[in-house]
Amino acid sequence: MKIYLDTVGCRLNQSEIERMSRQFRSAGHEIVPRPEQADLAVVNTCAVTIQAAADSRKAIRRAARAGVDEVIATGCWATLEPEAAAALPGVRRVVSNPRKEALVPQVLHLPPEVFDLEPVERQPLPGARLRTRAFIKAQDGCDNRCTFCITTIARGPARSRPVEAVMEDIAAALVGGAQEIVLTGVHLGSWGADFTPR
Repeated sequence: MKIYLDTVGCRLNQSEIERMSRQFRSAGHEIVPRPEQADLAVVNTCAVTIQAAADSRKAIRRAARAGVDEVIATGCWATLEPEAAAALPGVRRVVSNPRKEALVPQVLHLPPEVFDLEPVERQPLPGARLRTRAFIKAQDGCDNRCTFCITTIARGPARSRPVEAVMEDIAAALVGGAQEIVLTGVHLGSWGADFTPR
């Protein structure tokens, strides 16, 4: 299957879409640079500003206009506005942020543990050059309830990835040629606060 991946927004979204790319590739599928070439498009949306939400809708419409068989909307805007996302042309599925980790296994009808050991080879998304820096997701969500911030609603409560999982991703990125590691998350300062003491 040929898959087009697009993302709007933060470095956390970028790290998530890169992970999806690795998962699709490791399952034998091709990532294509333009939606016109794709059977499936996944758009990772953003809602941090009105413009980001508009850009997210535009990305979904662009994929649908290109004739993609199925568009999957995921990310913050799709989580906050699932009915609006589902109503856009071409959208066959809306995957909320809490279910995003399982998106690729669900699309491919595979058990999630198939992707426990991803390939270390780093390839850029088609149309993008391979950066020397790798974005590694260390944390997601936020427990603060700032009145101005929609992200806490869209991403849910703070959840830290185990240090072993983060270190495995870092090691794989370094083996794959990364020269700089950027840890990403919604509120990195809260990393580890949700761990139980050992």
